[in-house]
Amino acid sequence: MDKDPLIHPHQPLITPTGEEVSIDIRMVPVVERLWKIGLRTTACCQDVGEATRAVRDSRRSAPSTYDGAGFIAYHDGYALLKMPREDAQTLADLLGRIPALSAVISDRWGPEGWRMSVPLLHNDGVTQLGADAWIHFPKDQIPALTEALDTVLSEASAT
Repeated sequence: MDKDPLIHPHQPLITPTGEEVSIDIRMVPVVERLWKIGLRTTACCQDVGEATRAVRDSRRSAPSTYDGAGFIAYHDGYALLKMPREDAQTLADLLGRIPALSAVISDRWGPEGWRMSVPLLHNDGVTQLGADAWIHFPKDQIPALTEALDTVLSEASAT
């Protein structure tokens, strides 16, 4: 199966495990800081709605029963961090101590609120939680998140 094209401008980074990955330019500072803190990431996107729309449009030559319009509209303007569940919970706990972000990470349904979801996986009659959490947050909060992670790193180096 062909791989979907990279939609956003991106930069190669070397993960803590030595693998080269392409990271959306606006997410690079966030991902670099998460890795410095010791948190793992499995995917990210600087605008999920925009990326989904572009991927959908690139697949127009193949018939599809999924047009994605509702998903795209819901996720327009939202960035994504996909992380192992435990790391996502740790991130939420760390950010909960930062005044600039504590309110938005706990406001699930407000326009500035964050959403964290974990997919249910059903295989061979067994349902379990997926290994990764999907964190969606307004893309205009990327700078505030970067600054908050700098605060976490500063506090860690001071101890």
